[in-house]
Amino acid sequence: NYVRIFSLFGVPLKVYRLKSSPVVACASWRDYVMTISNGPVGPDGAAKLVYTVDNVRRDETHQNEDTVALPEDGRLQSLFFSDEGDPCVYDSEGVLLVLLHWRTMGQARWVPLLDTKTLERLREGKREESYWPVAVAGGRFHCIILKGGDKEPYFPRPLLSEFDFRVPCGSEVVEDPENEAANEGPRLEEGFVRTSLLLGLLEDMVSATNATHGQKADVARREVEVDKLLLQLLNVECREGEERGMKALEIVGLMRDRSGKMLEAAQKVAGRYGRGVLGDKIAEVAERRLMGVDEEDEL
Repeated sequence: NYVRIFSLFGVPLKVYRLKSSPVVACASWRDYVMTISNGPVGPDGAAKLVYTVDNVRRDETHQNEDTVALPEDGRLQSLFFSDEGDPCVYDSEGVLLVLLHWRTMGQARWVPLLDTKTLERLREGKREESYWPVAVAGGRFHCIILKGGDKEPYFPRPLLSEFDFRVPCGSEVVEDPENEAANEGPRLEEGFVRTSLLLGLLEDMVSATNATHGQKADVARREVEVDKLLLQLLNVECREGEERGMKALEIVGLMRDRSGKMLEAAQKVAGRYGRGVLGDKIAEVAERRLMGVDEEDEL
């Protein structure tokens, strides 16, 4: 149950024994090592899996024996780091999860990036297939499709398949060209949650590392993407009617823009649909932000 740390050319640097045993899985990315082992026994008599994330160069522990978020009767199928260095797991239920805020002790949480059971290709129930995870890279899930009852990739190795992330937000988005208006709201809400999640991962990385100018610019670009999604969602709420005013105002409050351009655009959206009261409320929000007063400061 030892963890042995070696240099790039094989010089032994450190060795230590994990608190929990046996070790179930281990993955690394640069100076970070994540180990998963058996933890306390749960009410069902099965051991819970716990994980630890260490920075072996700085000799720091970021997460210490926290629980791996698996469903009831679920199993861990794969553990790996994304191309951006964020820990990911794939469980037996076909759900891909990423660890958010993992560099801050006690703040980490497992967030679903994709539930493969909701993929369009499986919706009609005519296909029986599962997925062997390979990587999370370029903002997509890369995997090998296993047909029928196959459990492992076969030889010769098939080509990799890619799927876009889709966070399960509760409102199912069904692709229906004849009823696109009904799906617009749920689609935008999922896009907002997903983009905010990816932005959060990037912000964590930028704040904890010596980020490049390009990475910092990427944060600003993704913040604009989040605000654009909120602006489109505001348009949907204004179109639905006056009774959606409170939700529309709440959407405006989620915007990150401090320059006032997005709030000005939000006022124009409200004016286009004749929502005068909402437009006045948005103007008040813009004025408070211009003065540097957040909504939380008024509570």
